[in-house]
Amino acid sequence: CWIGLDLASKTDIAALLLIFSHQEIDGAFAVFGRYYLPEDTVHATGNSQYPGWMGSGRLTVTPGNVIDFSWIEADLLDLASRFAVQAVAFDPFQATQLSTRMLAEGLPMIEVRPTVLNFSEPMNTLEALVLQEKLIHDGHPVLGWMASNGGAHLDAKDNIYPRKERPENKIDGIVALIMALSRAITPGTNVVLGADYELVML
Repeated sequence: CWIGLDLASKTDIAALLLIFSHQEIDGAFAVFGRYYLPEDTVHATGNSQYPGWMGSGRLTVTPGNVIDFSWIEADLLDLASRFAVQAVAFDPFQATQLSTRMLAEGLPMIEVRPTVLNFSEPMNTLEALVLQEKLIHDGHPVLGWMASNGGAHLDAKDNIYPRKERPENKIDGIVALIMALSRAITPGTNVVLGADYELVML
């Protein structure tokens, strides 16, 4: 299991994405996610989908006006107790204390800054997986919404980088997915997910 963690802002959506390589489909990855928002933001924003996602359990809502990162830490520890986590890729922005505590708990925290150098190759990989129908997911509506919000910036050297057209169009889950892929495509371990395995507990 490789994890991508985009904490974004404490008043915005934080995303935790897990990916597993699939032993039955060569080169495929299975993707699952968790998403977090503070309660005040759910009710104050103009996004009518947030309350519905909260009610269906698709969105983890923490009390107050900022995300309580201890909920994310608890989820990370739970996941690490059940899966062979190879890396937790995280953006260091707003993550210093969380990453320090998770390192102390033995989690393999890997800093991945949101730069073109770090994002271009895994974003190309993500595009290829989608085109080849090798990105296996559970149809999570939050990730689907974020995918529809996302675009790509192409520079003069054909490097690509995720971007959004408007601030309300969140792409945090896609960013976290790219971060997780950046570690999964790095040569090293070979943890696989069988076709008969279902992560229904996520």
